[in-house]
Amino acid sequence: MPKRCVECRSRELVAAEVEERLEVAGKTFTATIPTTKCAKCGATYLSHDAVGVLELGAAGELARHGEVSAEAFSFMRRALGVRAVELAELLDVTPETVSRWEHGRQPIDRGAAALLSSMVLDRLEGQTTTLDRLKTLLKPEPLPKLVRLVPRLA
Repeated sequence: MPKRCVECRSRELVAAEVEERLEVAGKTFTATIPTTKCAKCGATYLSHDAVGVLELGAAGELARHGEVSAEAFSFMRRALGVRAVELAELLDVTPETVSRWEHGRQPIDRGAAALLSSMVLDRLEGQTTTLDRLKTLLKPEPLPKLVRLVPRLA
């Protein structure tokens, strides 16, 4: 956050909240976001983190409801901060395939949509389980011939 107002140069910045709207795939998402506001001129400053939380929250709702449109798929990927090339590698498809999905030129593979949705939902829960499994599949580690198991009782 700035130490001075960019508009009027005042140092009188106070904590505030603002109602933000985000439109994705024909859906409107709203949230009250913490912000910094200039007490003198009223200019508001959103933190990059607050915007990211809003975007990830919207991506989570799209994932929970099985939204698989091209726009939703692209938005969820970007909300995760994953480049299209990286997603293509994780899903074992070409970058061109991801591009065709995101531009609506090819139907999105249901398995790919499910994996992307799982990655979004994992991130919302502070986990990386699905992403970790996909990365392991890219570079599998050999399993020893003898593996000692420790039973876990529920």
